[in-house]
Amino acid sequence: MSTAKQSAKIINRAEAGETLDDQTAGLNEPAREEIERRAYELYLARGEVNGHDQDDWLQAERELREAQS
Repeated sequence: MSTAKQSAKIINRAEAGETLDDQTAGLNEPAREEIERRAYELYLARGEVNGHDQDDWLQAERELREAQS
């Protein structure tokens, strides 16, 4: 994500009443976009078979958390 987009996102969140602490609380967690991207990659790797979306999401979260540790 570009710096301008990140800044706009923070400003929008601040306007919605979030404090900086609220915004930074999940910095050690993978971003939703990262999880979505990885879950989609898992879906594609399985041959685009439907019905495993929750499994893909949870696996993506695990992989990304491990990578951040």
